[in-house]
Amino acid sequence: MSLGLLVGTVMAMLAVMAGVLMGLTYLLARRGRSAPPLPFYAGGVALVLVTAALVGRSELVSHSPHFVRSGLDVAAWLGASFFLFTILDALIIGEWLIERGQRYIPDIVRQLLIGAEVVAAGVLILWLVMGINLVALVALPTVAAAMVGVALKDTLTRFFSGIELGKIVKVGEWITVVDREGMVTHIGMEHVTLLTRAQDLVSLPNDLVIQSGVTNFSRPTTTHFCNVYVDAAYRTPPEQVCATLLEAAVAVPGVLQDPKATALVTAFNESAIQYRIKFPISDFAQRDMIESRMRTYIWHAFARNGIEIPFPQRVLHQTVEPEVVANGQAVGRMVAQLAAVDFLGTLDAKQLEALAKEARWESYLPGERVVRQGEPGEVLYVIASGKADVRLEQGGLSSTVTTLEAGKFFGEMSLLTGEPRSATVSAATELLVIAVGKQSLLQVVQEDRRLIERIGEVVARRQAATAAAKTQLSREAAALSAVTHARSLVERIQNFFWGARKAQ
Repeated sequence: MSLGLLVGTVMAMLAVMAGVLMGLTYLLARRGRSAPPLPFYAGGVALVLVTAALVGRSELVSHSPHFVRSGLDVAAWLGASFFLFTILDALIIGEWLIERGQRYIPDIVRQLLIGAEVVAAGVLILWLVMGINLVALVALPTVAAAMVGVALKDTLTRFFSGIELGKIVKVGEWITVVDREGMVTHIGMEHVTLLTRAQDLVSLPNDLVIQSGVTNFSRPTTTHFCNVYVDAAYRTPPEQVCATLLEAAVAVPGVLQDPKATALVTAFNESAIQYRIKFPISDFAQRDMIESRMRTYIWHAFARNGIEIPFPQRVLHQTVEPEVVANGQAVGRMVAQLAAVDFLGTLDAKQLEALAKEARWESYLPGERVVRQGEPGEVLYVIASGKADVRLEQGGLSSTVTTLEAGKFFGEMSLLTGEPRSATVSAATELLVIAVGKQSLLQVVQEDRRLIERIGEVVARRQAATAAAKTQLSREAAALSAVTHARSLVERIQNFFWGARKAQ
């Protein structure tokens, strides 16, 4: 073979390989995938071996032995076969079976298949090129084969178990096997490697995993139901406890809204009723954190609704004086907060203190709802710390209209007239509020009913000023509107607190 023919043949072969690889890359790029590196490596190996075989038969090497040329020919054919099999693997197994057919074939199986194909091609090439007797290759000593089989028994068992295991789990999935829970990081020829929640790596033999059974938390979907158990006192009706649990679950970050959470009564224990809240999550890796948040939200929800979580008592400690001091500080803080509310500013210090003693602290976590639009209510909320979002709902749509900060209040019309809530208010951050109910205010105004008139005038002036600003009324129109609205509002407040007859 002349030098010109050698160069032309090599360039043609290089062009064919480059065209095949570019076509494969383009096909996979259209599906948003990158081409595997193995065909490129195989192409490079094939190019080198075929070039070496062509050089061995060219005029550049005139005295090369026959067996060297035959060996180069065999190597060249094997290189070309290896390149061809990698291309077929990418197209048939990778593209057709895995991507389009949605079948799971482990990488180790694909590699072994390519190796078996190359070995089979090598046997055929040796027979055709070098005329080697295949019977002599097959007739291995029986005793040696038996010894090798016994020695590799465990290895082969784990290997085939790994192939079967590839149908059950994939890398990145969370599983439990042999009392070990973790995320699969590697499926090898002999072992499966798990990364536990403690960030420890655990390797388990493939055959042990298959024999022990696997619980896969990532199939058939990533949705997983968690359970949190909590006790409540017998004096609280179970339906109230279950409703409180479901309301708390809605606001917990990480809990799915569909499917719905369920609350169940699980046992009547010695000193409490046991409940279970069953809720769905999609990120199993965050299970412990989400369950912790659920318990935290339940504690706050129980505290707001007066639901006791009982525990056995063996020793009774009575600490009266510290409680008196703490209550005094809490009342003093409430008085300062309530005095900042405009319509409560008409009350003197003694009346504010009496009102504070009957009010209560309530805390909410982010996302929890304080009041819902359209629901009845008779409680005023004064924000002591944190922020709250005010949302209006209409026609199935919801929009946040404002955010209230510390010192602001909401629910005054429900407190004074019993009107339904005009908006939905939810905690934007950790929220601490003072809840003032109708009975609390009633005990204060009962002694001096003229307070109702003063309170009604203050609220009416504020509402009239707001309405005047919105409609750009003149100051005279706002004053006239305030007088008319005050009379109507005072009558509604009196009817709400004492009824129509007592108000007259």
